[in-house]
Amino acid sequence: IDAESIDVVTPEKPHEELSKRGAQAAGVVLCGGPDLDPRWYGEEPRAGANLSVLPELDLMDWNLLEGAAGGRTPVWAICRGMQTFNVFQGGTLWQDLHSQFDDVLEHRPDAPHDSMAHAIRVVSRSESFAEILESDSTEVNSRHHQAVRKLGKQVRAIAESPDGVVEVVALERMDWWVKGVQWHPENLMHVAEQRRLWSEFISAANDKATATGARLLSA
Repeated sequence: IDAESIDVVTPEKPHEELSKRGAQAAGVVLCGGPDLDPRWYGEEPRAGANLSVLPELDLMDWNLLEGAAGGRTPVWAICRGMQTFNVFQGGTLWQDLHSQFDDVLEHRPDAPHDSMAHAIRVVSRSESFAEILESDSTEVNSRHHQAVRKLGKQVRAIAESPDGVVEVVALERMDWWVKGVQWHPENLMHVAEQRRLWSEFISAANDKATATGARLLSA
């Protein structure tokens, strides 16, 4: 997949079209962004959680995921994207780690985007991403204050930060490739293992593109 085959989608697109495009795409990249509104997982906003929400983005991502689910389109979910996918599968989030999670590390440091914030540890070796990230020295960058709380249906935690925050998830289905990371691998392309994560998604998207002639979507 080359740059000319990538479509960037925005909340201004009609929702029905977004669902259709999610189904027909070769792959969908769900990027980072503002907080997911907690009403999507049945909670009211917590006082003091300092939420920044964008309802039209929530709806856009949801429609893309509905389409991707129907079309078995590979999904690469990054930061907010991983959180949104977990909720799409029926999971929940910590609205604000620093006010809800005991002994939490600094997950939103004031540092350059490619600075390593903390290590991660593999907790399940049932998935290929675990093989890429199994080194004890694996470190990641970090820019978030929300995180996965209850895992969604068929969503497995693959790696955590030392404080127990979920950092990598994968969908346990053979017919739908979905994987997510809580950090920002797009800022770490100089790191070989981070490029390998992207390569696995691109391989899955290429398989669908070869079969259907579809294009990659980035949201």
